[in-house]
Amino acid sequence: MRVVYRIILVIIACLALAAGGLFVWFYTGIGLPKLSALKEYRAAQNTKIFSANGRLLTELHGEENREIISIEQIPKAMRDAVIAIEDSDFYHHSGINWKAVIRALWANIIKGSVVQGGSTIPQQYVKNAYVGTKRTLFRKIQEAHLAYQLSKKYSKNKILELYLNDIYFGQGCYGIYTAARKYFNKDPRDLGLSECAMLAGLINSPSYYDPYQRPQAVIERRNHVLKRMHRLGYISARELQSAQNEPLNVSQVVSTYTPPPAPYFCDYITKLLRRTYGDQKVYRGGLRVYTTIDLNIQEIAERTLLKYLKPESGPDAAIVAIDPRTGYIKAMVGGKNYYKSQFNVAAEGGRQAGSAFKVFVLTRAMADGISPETTYDASSPKIIRLPDGGKWVVRNYDGHGSGSMTIRTATIRSVNVVFAQLIMDVGPSRVADLAMKMGILREVESNPAIALGGLKNGVTPLDMASAYSTLANNGVHAIPRSIYKVTDADGNVIDEYQPETSTIIDTKVAARVNQILKQVVSSGTGRGAQIGRPQAGKTGTTEDHADAWFVGYTPDLVAAVWVGYPQGRIPMPGMCGGDLPATLWRVFVSQALKDVPPTDFPLPSEEVATSSPQETENETITVRICEDSGLLATPYCPKTRSKEFKRGEEPTTFCHIHTGVAETKVPDVVGMTEAQARVALSQAGYTTLVVKKPSQSVPAGLVMSQTPSAGTRYTPGNPVTIIVSSGTIEVVVPNVVGLTEAAAKAKITVKGLKPSISYVSGSPAGFVLSQSPGAGTVVGIGTTVELLVAR
Repeated sequence: MRVVYRIILVIIACLALAAGGLFVWFYTGIGLPKLSALKEYRAAQNTKIFSANGRLLTELHGEENREIISIEQIPKAMRDAVIAIEDSDFYHHSGINWKAVIRALWANIIKGSVVQGGSTIPQQYVKNAYVGTKRTLFRKIQEAHLAYQLSKKYSKNKILELYLNDIYFGQGCYGIYTAARKYFNKDPRDLGLSECAMLAGLINSPSYYDPYQRPQAVIERRNHVLKRMHRLGYISARELQSAQNEPLNVSQVVSTYTPPPAPYFCDYITKLLRRTYGDQKVYRGGLRVYTTIDLNIQEIAERTLLKYLKPESGPDAAIVAIDPRTGYIKAMVGGKNYYKSQFNVAAEGGRQAGSAFKVFVLTRAMADGISPETTYDASSPKIIRLPDGGKWVVRNYDGHGSGSMTIRTATIRSVNVVFAQLIMDVGPSRVADLAMKMGILREVESNPAIALGGLKNGVTPLDMASAYSTLANNGVHAIPRSIYKVTDADGNVIDEYQPETSTIIDTKVAARVNQILKQVVSSGTGRGAQIGRPQAGKTGTTEDHADAWFVGYTPDLVAAVWVGYPQGRIPMPGMCGGDLPATLWRVFVSQALKDVPPTDFPLPSEEVATSSPQETENETITVRICEDSGLLATPYCPKTRSKEFKRGEEPTTFCHIHTGVAETKVPDVVGMTEAQARVALSQAGYTTLVVKKPSQSVPAGLVMSQTPSAGTRYTPGNPVTIIVSSGTIEVVVPNVVGLTEAAAKAKITVKGLKPSISYVSGSPAGFVLSQSPGAGTVVGIGTTVELLVAR
């Protein structure tokens, strides 16, 4: 017993000695970085990002979109909100919260890796400014030691000032000043309690808590911050209740910032670099980043959207193009108007895939050895019995269908009920697994509805282009790459990213699927995408017409095109994957491959049937077709006419078939008040969707545009979207006299105004001598401010 007791004492003594040694080492800092030695490193060179063509796309540096302000200019509510949600013991520790460190250390020991950090505000600051975001135990020790030094060197207020001027708030805003200007069009000192809490809530995950894309999530996060403030005694119960009841009221200020070439791609690269190397290296490290983007192809994609989409109204679109052999991203357009929205649908927008997801069910079936000539009952609606005893009612897109139909024909005509039966035969979980292996980056749930594109997490155009590239590359998947090399400022290679490929499906299976998807374009729902060379692809349209896709490929290029509204599920009556998305794909890819000789896909070893689908119905129907294409008409067709067909011989079913409801012309409501427009549309039999946007030229309350446009033949009962002016946004001209030219231009620009510079002899050289309009003048967004600068 005495021996055991002595052993325990020895172990305790050893642990105490080790802990004491660790604390002595930590506080003496032997072998750890010194804050004074690192201070000059913050002034390192800018990071430069280049296209595959060698053109400079953009530069990143620590002071971009940031204006440093003093702690006195930051309201107490803002400071309290940040402390409450990020570091409630801020005023009581010396840079390190040992209770949180011990709690995090225990979690890390349990998990076997660094999963928690227990970071205080000083630790967060030194991580961004000096250390970087890589999670290792030694890196965390360095971070903690520097935070301790920082707390010894500066007062709490100074540390908070450094932090709030450095931290990222999303939407390209670094520091509290630009965040307050961007989100509320206010100086920080004018922020209210609710606004301060919202900004504090963004810090944890600014890309997720985006008030323009996820307002409800941001409100919930803001209210959580407010509750923390109340719990810590910073605000009263009455203030809590009042602030929680306030709407977000984020500003819709139009930026005068000029984006770089391929702006959505540049944002995508910036986020990738920050995740990989940390803010320190990205904004102060002088990296040279060589990307895969081909600006010639990128510019074709951007021009295509500008040609076919209205910049200020109607649906948006996104395009991603990939070289299937290397996985290199050649073009990425996240929306039609970067000035209006910086949300990158191409890489971040989880949308429903519609029938474009049927390709993965088809591929799973072909890999299982099921013949494409296998038949299923095509009658609609159809009740599918589920394993759990439930029922799944499936309808074909046009509501019709009868008799037997082959898998090949069902793919070409995109018949829902056949694919609902097919996924039950091959297994939803196996389809989900194959889709992710082929390149879908988001998790795909095991649910029969995925056969028709019903996805919990949605997919992005980047996902779809990546997955379809596996078929374009004959079953070999190349991981999508946006960067192929990163060097330091002296050209020393830091990282090289070679193509990384793996065989996912047998080449014979890929060839069989490719032959079927070639027929989708030659004689099926994708006819609008024909470019006169070997190609394959698939259309996709959701049931509510809120998402429309065409994903197509040749052996040389894969492109995914999405059309919809990024802000939510807004129906686009009559819009289908074979309509505008197929047109955008055709125009883009035909130009992108103009100088590339056409090549064909390999044929499967067995004979492939290529006969056109046979139909079983003979009734005569009347449909409206587009005169220029001969395909079924939508509200987006410029000229249409009626024509009789036998059932089964009608043009490709990518739009609604006439159902006997008389179409009427949409009335012209542009220039009416919102109330007048609602009445006029209601009398014509339509419902109304209202979107409000600021305008410098149209008075508040008047309709600026409408979709479909006036005179379009359109079935009553469908919605008409009207864009209503919310009036001119006014701002106060700031005082820039006495500032340097660069500082004055930045201060004018962040207000949403346009600086215009004139020079005159005088001193001090480079400083603003006068301005017009003068400081304090109330003007509209976009007004030019004349600055007279001393030469």
